[in-house]
Amino acid sequence: MQMKIKRLEFCENAVSSVVSAVLLLGIIVSVITVVNVQYIPEWKTAAEQSHMDNVFYDMAEMKNEVDILSAYVRTDTSTSLSVSIPIKMGGGSLPVFSSGKSGGRLAINEENFSLNIVANTPGLTYDSDLVLVNLGTVSYISDNNYFVDQKLVYENGALLISQNNYSLMRLAPHIDMEMTDNATNITMNINVIDINGPKRSVSSNSVEELNVRTNGSDSLYWEGILFTDMTMTVETSYPSSWVTFFETMAKDSGIDPAGYSINSNETAVLFFLEGNAGEDIKLNVTKTIFDARLNLLL
Repeated sequence: MQMKIKRLEFCENAVSSVVSAVLLLGIIVSVITVVNVQYIPEWKTAAEQSHMDNVFYDMAEMKNEVDILSAYVRTDTSTSLSVSIPIKMGGGSLPVFSSGKSGGRLAINEENFSLNIVANTPGLTYDSDLVLVNLGTVSYISDNNYFVDQKLVYENGALLISQNNYSLMRLAPHIDMEMTDNATNITMNINVIDINGPKRSVSSNSVEELNVRTNGSDSLYWEGILFTDMTMTVETSYPSSWVTFFETMAKDSGIDPAGYSINSNETAVLFFLEGNAGEDIKLNVTKTIFDARLNLLL
């Protein structure tokens, strides 16, 4: 009996199929690695930067709404109005590639802000005393994964952006100064924004609601009094931004540079204004009060 012996023969077709599969897998892994290492961080950074722009627009919308409500309540102190502003807390997700989102924290009255105004007229000194202290703030602090973290702060009608220990005032407060009465006097109008409400914060990556309601208006009743000089002290965590604001305001008003001075330290800014010979200062100071709440329905 003869046994049939089957011989194994070398098959190049099988080898080429395996090599092709390995090469294809290597190419796919390489592409995925390049995309994750090089492109996704750039895309995520751009997406988080875009989200920070959206948050700025939300905070700017809050300032705009408060400006409008403030004008109404100064006209009619019995007016009671409220507005709710949605704040987009997180962003930066990439469909398909990376769905993870950055987050943020929205806070009321976590920072200190106060004003003090002292004005002098011959033989008499006017002081705002405790009327303009503890005015309150609204802030958003980002928690980005790729883009540099930023803080947006609303204080006394101004919207500031802080980043890496530097700050910049993006939207100005309700303070203006100009030469009046045929350039014989200086008029300074100050509308102080007082944010009341419990100290509270919320962290998330979705959408949170900030509710603001009018709560009356007040005045220092200095209108019509002619002052020889005045000093405004601003207590803030962002003195450099307020220094720049006062410098710009004084320059734009056209007053004599010798008639004012600006000094600051790490926690406060002092703006001193003095009229020239025969030049008086008129001060119109009002305070608009708002109640602020987070997630009113919760």
